Amino acid sequence: MTVPLRAEDRRMTTSVESRRRRPTRRQRRAAARAGAGTDARGVQPSLVEIIPAPVDPAPGPVETLAAELIPVEPVTTVPGVVAGSSARIARWMSVAVMPALEGIAAAGCVLVLCRGLSAALVVGVAVAIGVRLGERGRRRLTLSALDDVPVVGVVATVATVCGYAVARFGAPVTVALTAAAAVFVSMLVTRSLFYAVLRRMRRSPRFRSRTLVVGGGEVAAALSKAILENPEFGLEPVVMIDDRPVSGAASGPVPVGPVQPLREIIDRDNIDVVIVAFSNTADRAVVSALRECDRTRCEIYIVPRFFEYLSMTGNMDRIRAVPLMLVRRDVHRSLQWRVKLAASRLSALTALALLAPLLGLIALAVWIDDRSAPVLFRQTRVGMHGHEFTIFKFRTMRPANEHESQTNWNISADSRVSRLGKILRKSSLDELPQLWNIARGDITLVGPRPERPHFVDHFESTIPGYSHRHRIPAGLTGWAAIHGLRGDTSIQDRALHDNFYIENWSLWLDFKIIIRTVGALITRPGS
Repeated sequence: MTVPLRAEDRRMTTSVESRRRRPTRRQRRAAARAGAGTDARGVQPSLVEIIPAPVDPAPGPVETLAAELIPVEPVTTVPGVVAGSSARIARWMSVAVMPALEGIAAAGCVLVLCRGLSAALVVGVAVAIGVRLGERGRRRLTLSALDDVPVVGVVATVATVCGYAVARFGAPVTVALTAAAAVFVSMLVTRSLFYAVLRRMRRSPRFRSRTLVVGGGEVAAALSKAILENPEFGLEPVVMIDDRPVSGAASGPVPVGPVQPLREIIDRDNIDVVIVAFSNTADRAVVSALRECDRTRCEIYIVPRFFEYLSMTGNMDRIRAVPLMLVRRDVHRSLQWRVKLAASRLSALTALALLAPLLGLIALAVWIDDRSAPVLFRQTRVGMHGHEFTIFKFRTMRPANEHESQTNWNISADSRVSRLGKILRKSSLDELPQLWNIARGDITLVGPRPERPHFVDHFESTIPGYSHRHRIPAGLTGWAAIHGLRGDTSIQDRALHDNFYIENWSLWLDFKIIIRTVGALITRPGS
């Protein structure tokens, strides 16, 4: 028979239990000796305190409407392929559907207020383009319309000004100001409804992205815990990898495995998102593994060092109080990259046509200088992904046998360079036949300079990051070349500059490199 406790007994029992949980003096001294950062009870504070447990707010009218439209499915195990496809659909919605909806809403407001179809079309298209450019094709982890108010305000203002200037409302400025305010409100309401629907979708496992967490420290454990408690982030932690995880990560709900090649895990487990937290793996090894994932379709987020001190800027998102930096994905699938390749080939063909007389004169001079040797120098070089091709130059040296040509590291003071060859090298005219390589698609105008297979094999085994410079096509000039890193210069510095160029590539960067190359040829011939 159970005897009910009196109030005094209950208070006494509570007091005894609290004393049992309180650490002893010996435990507090041991904790103090263990290191700094413990509190008065001798308990090491956890990073989880930075990410407090969520408090479910009462659903508002927007969430209630979304709940009626999209019922949440019960939590079940969803196959990786199915989940990945559904997660890509959810991402496509935020990239394509949201700009269209906001454009339609803005156009409707202008049409009602200004009675002008042309003005409504201009504003609607401008809003859709502005929202699309603002999203930049990236996934949004934290969905908050209030966070987007500044961007929405700018887009609404610019779109309304475009409509007023191009379509000419034929109305006073006050009407335009009213239209701008209406466009702003319509965009904000549309975005709030869209985010509510998207959050509702993400609560279903079918629409969550399979996530790999690199790291087994407190940051990784706290992130995994926050993701599991907040399905509206749209992530589903599948596995954490770290050779020496902390106890909080090892005992958590997300399985922890040893460090393995990221590419294998991504392909095997159909990973959509990679989050790089702090781990015991060397940074250089992590960077190398991430570069191997360039050709995958997964998104990569990195927890920046000293994130507690950083302010969120640019291409950053957050999970609770931890900022995440979105790493730019493979640009080789972008429209800009296709423009680069097409422009390189077109420029090379145009240059070959315009410079045909000069090429003929140089070829004649080389033939007269040494009639027993070929006019063009041919050599095997290594391009994108290790593909070998034949590069063409005007011959500037006495011929060597094939083995010597492929394995000797030539320098500018080589005695085999002819007098005409010195002139061609100093003016860089010997490089002109490589325009044919560009026209064929072997190389592009701007990129890492190609090297011979013998030296590529040697450098890849001795120079960190050298193999990663082959992620893109080689080039006639490049970031390393305009910084004087050509010829007999540091290979390690070349690799650093080439990889910097790849990570930061843009059409504008290519344009700057071309301008600086032309300037160097004029002011510093032979550089």
